[in-house]
Amino acid sequence: MRGNKFFIFIFLLTVFAFNAYGQEDWWKDKKYKTEEARNKYELCKKTFKEIASGFSSSSVSLISKYFGGEVFLDVIGSDKGTYNANQAEFIISDFMDYFKVVSFKYVNSYHKNSYAFVLGKYYYNIGSGKRELKASISLKYRNETWHVDQINLN
Repeated sequence: MRGNKFFIFIFLLTVFAFNAYGQEDWWKDKKYKTEEARNKYELCKKTFKEIASGFSSSSVSLISKYFGGEVFLDVIGSDKGTYNANQAEFIISDFMDYFKVVSFKYVNSYHKNSYAFVLGKYYYNIGSGKRELKASISLKYRNETWHVDQINLN
């Protein structure tokens, strides 16, 4: 009996450790040459996490605070194009009102110099079931800040 409890404990510990690691699989940490570079990419990761939190909680303000001027949008149900920050915020808000989020997650990322992007999935309920859209978000680094360059949801 004691052996079974130990086995169950180890199994649960492994499952929880895997799930905790799995949450960060989308971001590949690199060895950075300088502390400045490490800080720059930590800020990039933080920016992507806040944007994901905005999509997960349908909180447009967590996303739009990274709109630094014009944003290219290719969002299902809207015209593809470049929009100013206010227009982009309205389009994303309208999108999330219609496509009610169930969950949002990143799958993969890439970052180099002053550019970064992530690929992910936007799960939503509409009609009789859960559906999925592909998501991609790119950021550009300007004035020591990461800004949304593009959002694609289709």
